[in-house]
Amino acid sequence: MNRDSKGFTLIELVTVIAILGVLAAMTVPKFFSLQVKAKIEVEKQIIGTIRAGLETYAANQIVFAGNKVYPAANTATLLTDILNPVPEGWGYDATNNFIFNSDSSFRWTYLRPSDASYTIGDREVNP
Repeated sequence: MNRDSKGFTLIELVTVIAILGVLAAMTVPKFFSLQVKAKIEVEKQIIGTIRAGLETYAANQIVFAGNKVYPAANTATLLTDILNPVPEGWGYDATNNFIFNSDSSFRWTYLRPSDASYTIGDREVNP
């Protein structure tokens, strides 16, 4: 072999490709895991925004009606009553009382046991 030739040998190229393959194999699963975690965090933020909207709604009821009242659980316009605008893909099923994201298989139950209290359940799988 001519020692003056320039370039890489086949073994050097295969070694570099193998190293890049190992690095890719380690980072790709982490990347997809980060996407799932980011989606969950966005859902948490939107549920937090819904809670803040419910509190604002109740505060407005105190000002205008004189008592603290949260929107009824069977109201089809629940999200539009408390948020403007409603995040894209989010909705409320008034029949089953749950808030859902159409891009996800999860839901959150909204209940109003009394006029002055409400609960939003934990993230649960939408059957």
